Amino acid sequence: MPRRKPTTLPPSKKAAPVPKAPQPPAKSKRQRKLVFGLALVGFLVGVAWGAWEVLGPNALRDARTALDQRDFHAADEILTKYLSKNPDSPQGLLLAARAARRAGEFARAKEHLAAYLRKNPANEAYELESNLLAVQSGNLTNADRLFESFVGRPDAPETPFVMEAYLEGKLRVLAPNHTATIDTERDDPAVVTRLHKAADTWLAQRPGRADQVQGLTWKGRIYAYARDQAQSVTALREALALDPDHFDARLYLALGISQVQPQECVRHLEILREKKPDDRRLRYLVATGQRTLGNFAESRKLLDQMLADDPNSLSALVELGLLNLDESKLADAEPMLRKALKLAPNIPETNSAMSRCEALLGHPAEAAQYRKRFEEITAERNRPRTPPAPKS
Repeated sequence: MPRRKPTTLPPSKKAAPVPKAPQPPAKSKRQRKLVFGLALVGFLVGVAWGAWEVLGPNALRDARTALDQRDFHAADEILTKYLSKNPDSPQGLLLAARAARRAGEFARAKEHLAAYLRKNPANEAYELESNLLAVQSGNLTNADRLFESFVGRPDAPETPFVMEAYLEGKLRVLAPNHTATIDTERDDPAVVTRLHKAADTWLAQRPGRADQVQGLTWKGRIYAYARDQAQSVTALREALALDPDHFDARLYLALGISQVQPQECVRHLEILREKKPDDRRLRYLVATGQRTLGNFAESRKLLDQMLADDPNSLSALVELGLLNLDESKLADAEPMLRKALKLAPNIPETNSAMSRCEALLGHPAEAAQYRKRFEEITAERNRPRTPPAPKS
């Protein structure tokens, strides 16, 4: 049998080699690294710029922060410096007008608004700030309209500032001093409701400590105007507990308790005098408080200082005349009170003091004459004030 040739398998085909992707030249790699590096640098610069915008110097932002803390002096300094470099900035001028108005510097607020109007149209922001300036400075023509326009929108950003201007302007006219109170037979009681609503809206929208203290101080003044002395004292004590350095809260508290707690009243006034030793009003109030307490020597010392500074100081002449009456020094009291009456014949204080002096001197007819004049002037003062007519 013939031998079979071994079958041989055909040689296996080798897989064709996969062509390699062409390698980029070294220069292309360097370019990609450069692009990536530049992108990273750009990202870091963007982050740094964002942080600078938030954390770096920004005059308008810093001024708003100062205003939120009711630090009007700091806000004014920041804005004055900013406007020296950017005198035509619309935002800067309007913010400066607002800062000046809120600080009670109405003439400066007017100047800033006039500067704004020379370069910009009278837009909505300008009109609102102009109206707020008028209301806060005592022109109440549009006060109730503004109040009604915003009180129903408590979350609107401008609402708290409308309430602030409304409260300041209304209290400036209705309660210019701590003795002014509502006449329940003549005045509209709704005004007290609106004042409380304005203060409550402010307190709800402005949670910062400084704003809370201010809102409570307004509440104290509103209660005093509404003849609710107990609630007034409570609100003012609450304000003072939050901020013992708040000048108005301590002052209105002292005045509110002067008749029932004269010793505490004088303590509060002395604290205020330590901060403002040259304040003539505080010196006078302490002198009257000391006279009420029977501390005649302390009272006389303060009043003598006032007369040494100003021989025609009306308040010092009247108070020193009353002090002389308290000490039965009629011969010393009469010439002082006559001088005061000559300087100011049409104010209630001089006529009331002269009436008492004449009665002690044994002149009942003259005493009655001055008493009648005192009552006439007081009645005239208590008549409702007519708001100024709107400008044509």
